[in-house]
Amino acid sequence: MSGLRLGVNVDHIATLRQVRYSGMPDSKNAEPDPVVAAAMCERAGAQGIVAHLRSDRRHMQDRDIDRLRQNIMTKLNLEMSMLRCALFLMKFVSFQKSARK
Repeated sequence: MSGLRLGVNVDHIATLRQVRYSGMPDSKNAEPDPVVAAAMCERAGAQGIVAHLRSDRRHMQDRDIDRLRQNIMTKLNLEMSMLRCALFLMKFVSFQKSARK
């Protein structure tokens, strides 16, 4: 087998949900669910799940990323803007420094 691996992007599953439930984004019944789709992809043989957390949250939401991280069994490839990554790292480093005091 070659080094090629299949990573499935579940962003547009979240896009469908956001369009269908735009008036009630926190609905417990909102579907389709990107986490359920990711699990189906893993069962079908995907070696990883890809998600893109946009700054405008048009597709994936923070709670989707948290749930993906907790539930998938393969690798999670998280794509985000450099600004968002930098802000996350600053918060993480600040937390680490304050925890040491």
